[in-house]
Amino acid sequence: MWPMFKDHHYLDSNLAKASRCYVAVWDGKVVGFCATMALPNPYFKGGWRSHRTIILPDYQGMGMGVRFSNTVGDIHLEQGHRYFSRTAHPRMGGYRDRSELWKATSKNRKKRTDEKHQHVFNNHYVDNKRICFSHEYIGKNLHI
Repeated sequence: MWPMFKDHHYLDSNLAKASRCYVAVWDGKVVGFCATMALPNPYFKGGWRSHRTIILPDYQGMGMGVRFSNTVGDIHLEQGHRYFSRTAHPRMGGYRDRSELWKATSKNRKKRTDEKHQHVFNNHYVDNKRICFSHEYIGKNLHI
């Protein structure tokens, strides 16, 4: 992950080696970062998921995160992929719950106990101890 973003994600700065990375630029300044990765084929052929989304603190609270996330979703749809995202961020998750661009998955707002891979943050596991929002991006014209 770019050094300017590594201290601004609540999990860690590690990225999957096969990540696709995107940056958000506003007024000539890099203000956001997003990484995505392909889902394993047995689950969803052509499926991708968000891996990290970060907006620098000085630019948070202006709606850039959801717009950036939607744009990355549009890129994946244009390439013929399905695109999924999970977040613990209440404002981003709430936006997706209300948005016509996102469809809740069966795991939305449920405590995850089926995860084999968990992240350690401040000496405790976070993925199965919180309720997360889980959605598929369906875009403007793909109401599934």
